[in-house]
Amino acid sequence: MSWAKNGVLTTVVDDFTDVGGSQEELVNLIQLIEKWDVNVSVDCCSKHVEIIFSALKNTINEIGVKAFTRQGPSVTSDIIETWLDLLKSGLKEAEWLRNKSVPTMEEYMTNGYISIGIGPIVLPALYFVGHELSEEVVGSSELHELYRLMSTCGRLLNDIQGFKRDSAEGKLNALSLTMIHGNGVVTEEEAINEINSIIKSKKGELLRLVLQETGSTVPRACKDLVWNMSKVLHFFYAKDDGFSAHEMMPSVNAVTEEPIILSEL
Repeated sequence: MSWAKNGVLTTVVDDFTDVGGSQEELVNLIQLIEKWDVNVSVDCCSKHVEIIFSALKNTINEIGVKAFTRQGPSVTSDIIETWLDLLKSGLKEAEWLRNKSVPTMEEYMTNGYISIGIGPIVLPALYFVGHELSEEVVGSSELHELYRLMSTCGRLLNDIQGFKRDSAEGKLNALSLTMIHGNGVVTEEEAINEINSIIKSKKGELLRLVLQETGSTVPRACKDLVWNMSKVLHFFYAKDDGFSAHEMMPSVNAVTEEPIILSEL
């Protein structure tokens, strides 16, 4: 339920930061989450901000309470920080678009692996896989690297499939930046090949980290959750942008609508 609810919310927030919200609304939403205890009827600059903030706060509090029963220490503040990271990364991308800035590939990816929005989906879900996670594990470089590699793959897969849409909206992504910083000699096909090579490399690094046992402090169940999300991302963006494609609908309907028929042994 944590995974599903935050998955829906990240989609709403992503659309809001991309096209639905103004800069004033984005800044206001960030300030509200930073303050947390606010009067929504007074402090929200618009109805849209009020709706999104209320949904975020209610969901974060719900997940925080349920995680507390499993973890002992409160993790609500960590979940809030994960959402703040996402919102601030979305604001930065909005500023790049508004100012017509051209970031370096490193600047883009440092922000982009966060703005893809996987953090609020996966990281809170780790509290529910059966292990008590200490502050040392939650704040470890190992867990962050698992998250970064998974999200980097997601960002690059998304950017390949979303290239035409982003270009039509005047937005830069990893593919267009590869071509721009290639001094005009890198073709779209060459840029795609280069990015696919990076995805393959990052996926290999992620798998090695998932399978690593010596010196690892992150429970295997948490690693498996990260790896499963990576597989979801590769499936979601295998042919196109999974949000706008219709090929997966029969599979989704089969899971949610069609009855399960148990075969007799």
